[in-house]
Amino acid sequence: MINLSGNVQIHFNEIQKIVDHIEEHFDREITADEIERLSQYSYRNFQRIFFKIFNETISGFQKRLRLEKSYKKLIYTTDKISDIAWEVGYLNIQSFSKAFKKQYRLSPVEARKQKQEIFKAFIDSETSDFRYEIKYKDAVSVYGIFIKAKDYNNHEINDLWDVIERENRDSFSAYGIIRDQPLITGGSHCRYGAAISKEGSGLRKMDIFGGKYIRFAHYGSFDTILETYRSFYRFWLTQPDLLLDNSDVIEEYLQADTGENITYIYFPLYS
Repeated sequence: MINLSGNVQIHFNEIQKIVDHIEEHFDREITADEIERLSQYSYRNFQRIFFKIFNETISGFQKRLRLEKSYKKLIYTTDKISDIAWEVGYLNIQSFSKAFKKQYRLSPVEARKQKQEIFKAFIDSETSDFRYEIKYKDAVSVYGIFIKAKDYNNHEINDLWDVIERENRDSFSAYGIIRDQPLITGGSHCRYGAAISKEGSGLRKMDIFGGKYIRFAHYGSFDTILETYRSFYRFWLTQPDLLLDNSDVIEEYLQADTGENITYIYFPLYS
């Protein structure tokens, strides 16, 4: 729970509900009346607490989501730029290009052409044997919570899981939800969701999966999971026909009979 001046209190779950609503309707204006109806608080008070948590206004958050989703589509798919502009809420390609260039200092056309350059520093030049499977996953209802985890650092993520595991001691299936692409989203804005298969204190019900995915595995400590992601991106950049969707990446956490940790990583495929 968060306290505001004037004895106004807002639960994190209520904030997450509004954030989910903004994400679902990112391509249109979210009105003050809409926020007040959903939150049961004045727009002014909710705007204050939103800025306190996210360090940006609601409208700024929505604009950033539009441009980040468009950037993903530019590098993940072969969709026409005019179609991408329309899908993320811009009425014409001119206004989209202007906003995109102001945010990223390059045009949408240049961003698409420089896909290899975007990942160059992250993947380095090494090659590796990359093994994967194509899987269709039905939607699954889980209970979770999102945090801002700068550049998806393990420290903040591990602290979150320590709290969840301490308050939910029974066995459960566990998932990580990677909402942002850190090479596009500013590190301080990256969001990570921890979710389990059973209802828990302070956790919101949500659906994950529901579609076609490319699945690969990381074995052992999370300290080296970035190397597995690098292997995936090295492979993906050599496969021009393998198109990705811009929805959440899901990590499924398991433990083998030998006691070794296994993380299955699911990247959504574009259809």
